Amino acid sequence: MKKEWIATHELIGVGGLPKTRQGLNRRAREEGWHKRRREGARGKAVEYAWQSLPETVRKTLSLRCSAAEYQLPAQEPSSTWLEIHRQLSSAERDFVVSFILREGVLNLLKRLDYPDEFLAELDRG
Repeated sequence: MKKEWIATHELIGVGGLPKTRQGLNRRAREEGWHKRRREGARGKAVEYAWQSLPETVRKTLSLRCSAAEYQLPAQEPSSTWLEIHRQLSSAERDFVVSFILREGVLNLLKRLDYPDEFLAELDRG
């Protein structure tokens, strides 16, 4: 992760964090995350230091941010999964596989902000 400070709105719902600003700010206070006032923002906008965030949140953000590094040609889905697996580092592979085994594919899609209509269709059938 290249950013040293993460805005509140970027953290909402990430890696099991609360899904509201109030809940997120309360958790940050309780856990003692290092914060500062967000430059150029109106009101009480703050951002939190990368190193003070919980490890699961840092891992989730790292996976989101590094996704652009992977290049895939158009191909059959199984080949795509093999190529994704090949391009991940060993640590990333372990993290993704353990997440999918623990949480399931549907929860993975929910955490990736997949469209609600698609998720509802998956739930039905």
